[in-house]
Amino acid sequence: MSASPRLPALDADGPIARRFLIGAVQKAYLAFREGRLEMSPAAWLRLLRLHYQELTAQPAALSALPSPTPVLPAIPPPTSGDRSIDQIVLDEWLGSGGRLQFPESAHPLVSVLVVLHNRADLTLRCLRALRTTMLPLEIVVVDNHSTDDTPRLLDRLDGVVVVKNATNVGFLAAVNEGATHARGELLLLLNSDAEVLPGGLEAAAATLASSETIGAVVGKLVHMDGRLQEAGSIVWQDGSCQGYGRGDDPLDPAYMFRRPVDFGSGAFLLTRRLTFLAAGRFDDRFRPAYYEDADYCLRLWQSGRQVIYEPRAVVLHVESASSASSSDVVERLARHRKLFAAKHSAWLRSHAKPPGSNPLQARSRISGGRRLLFVEDCVPHEKLGAGYPRSRAMIQAALELGHQVTLYPRVEPSERWEEAYSDVPRDVELMLGHGHPGLSGFLTDRLSFYDALIVSRPHNMREVGRVLSALAPASRPAVLYDAEALFTLREVGRRRLAGLVTPTEEVSRVVSEETSLARGCDVILTVSLAEAARFAEAGFSNVEILGNSVVPNPTGRSFEARSGLLFAGSLVDDAGPNVDSVVWFVRQVLPLLREKLGPDLRLTVAGRHASPRLAALVGPSVVALGLVDDLRPHYDSHRIFVAPTRFGAGIPLKVHHAAAAGLPVVCTSLVQEQLHWQRDDDLLVADEAAQFAEQCCRLYRQPELWMHVRNSALRRVGRDCAPDRFRAILGRALEAACERDRPNARYDATRGVGP
Repeated sequence: MSASPRLPALDADGPIARRFLIGAVQKAYLAFREGRLEMSPAAWLRLLRLHYQELTAQPAALSALPSPTPVLPAIPPPTSGDRSIDQIVLDEWLGSGGRLQFPESAHPLVSVLVVLHNRADLTLRCLRALRTTMLPLEIVVVDNHSTDDTPRLLDRLDGVVVVKNATNVGFLAAVNEGATHARGELLLLLNSDAEVLPGGLEAAAATLASSETIGAVVGKLVHMDGRLQEAGSIVWQDGSCQGYGRGDDPLDPAYMFRRPVDFGSGAFLLTRRLTFLAAGRFDDRFRPAYYEDADYCLRLWQSGRQVIYEPRAVVLHVESASSASSSDVVERLARHRKLFAAKHSAWLRSHAKPPGSNPLQARSRISGGRRLLFVEDCVPHEKLGAGYPRSRAMIQAALELGHQVTLYPRVEPSERWEEAYSDVPRDVELMLGHGHPGLSGFLTDRLSFYDALIVSRPHNMREVGRVLSALAPASRPAVLYDAEALFTLREVGRRRLAGLVTPTEEVSRVVSEETSLARGCDVILTVSLAEAARFAEAGFSNVEILGNSVVPNPTGRSFEARSGLLFAGSLVDDAGPNVDSVVWFVRQVLPLLREKLGPDLRLTVAGRHASPRLAALVGPSVVALGLVDDLRPHYDSHRIFVAPTRFGAGIPLKVHHAAAAGLPVVCTSLVQEQLHWQRDDDLLVADEAAQFAEQCCRLYRQPELWMHVRNSALRRVGRDCAPDRFRAILGRALEAACERDRPNARYDATRGVGP
């Protein structure tokens, strides 16, 4: 199931709309002429969606495209001949007298190496697509004695290194020859029948540059009819190879995340030029072609370098447009597979055996790590607050521990890919588009794939537990319940503030109901000693306290250059603790502060909100910013952070974040007790309105006190929220859960976690 967005309305006069319509007509006509036009509405929608996303993926690149010139002629109407649309474009362009120009660079970052043998029409499309890149390129073309219009095409190229062979020496030899003419730091092997979509080369180059341990980056190859050719490839134990995802929707979540793979097709393979040369280039024993790319990638792995699949490097590929006859291909593949398997026999012993092996198990080449499934409400963006930054930190820590991570957003599963990955590493598989309706089927299909499930929030644990209880797999993964805080205690606190007394036996009953969700789980994660004690009282012993992960990074503005008060937090629930605290502060405390500090004093409120109670308070003294992508400028400009929380549970991450940015905090005793910080050192504390206003005034007026609290809180955050400590606790919890004895495969929600 794909999570692709619907096609929005387009400005009919805009450049994207024009390109969308022209491109759609081109591709439809090409499919019709080549007999690939499907009548399925789903196939049409898939093609149009892919076409739209490739156009909108890089707006900057689109706007930088040159105006139409003879280089890019208008597409003529269909003719009665048997020419493809690419052949029509080539004929018109050759007849127009236009030239294809590439800027020459004294120090190219990427040398693009393209091997040709006929099919000048596809070569033109390949080269035209390269003109959208913003990187300094060098184009190296090796022509293997083409006999069609290729010589005429090569005569029309400016800024291109052209190497002409007197005979067809084959792909492998041509690549090895062309590499000696390249000057770029990076070398891109690109088939002449491949079209790199805008932004693809930039994404691949950024990934390769991100680590010296990466030896090559391969892309997502998509057939011209919109079906996936491969998202990286798998090498089986017998030396046979399989393109992962072949024939599927290229926008399926399984193909949208970055991961290490055995190898990728040489149709698009980016590597460092010096690495390629030092490795001896392609092995001549695989001449003229086939298995040379798999052999090079395995040699990279054996030398300690990774091969990474980059999903943003999208390449449209005709596949084997200029290959020999099918019988020759089959014979060469069989011969070279035998050679390849013999050469790498020792290395291949650890690979899975076909047939019958699950490609899902072999899609990522990660040794030693575990496969983890996180179930959360939504993609955990930092700006959302409400515990999501902690979930994000858990995912990051799991990756750093060497694990593979899938994130399943159960409640809010729909989001644009670029927005979803703005806060979550690209190495995480995001199961967008599935949500609550798809959970049962997803767990049924993949339960045996994962080593551990980490489930956040009570309602998600309840639903996951229901699904797991209905399954009877041969073995089940470990289950970690990230209880974070006891949500029922928040409700008890809210009722107390409303003057409603909750009997002790009722409190015990509702707490017991929530803690019972952990029955059948292998490890329980909480954020504080208080929550851990509640689970211990309920008879659970395997509890880990996992707080927050925050790095102190104070802003630089001085005390005198700051003004105003700041509150940040999720303000969606009108009956929740954040809305209550802001309403109480604005009504009871802010008027007292304005009397003492002046009528210009303002409270700035940041965070996602849909609260009618808060909306009614917005005015000259209260500014509601809504959802803010980056709070750092506000931490830098304000003088005090207020946390007037009157009921709640857990640990207030908003206080950790404010303190880590060097913004001193005034809070209630509830917050101080949750943090276990020292009054008048790490923060200032008060519960009644007058006293809270007095503490704010002290901090607002006294620079020495302000600096003392700032520095003390920074030290506290450094001790309590160290990422190394956070990562170690999570690692210990995962290992304890995975190594725990599970005598029965069925998930048993009646079984408590015992010694």
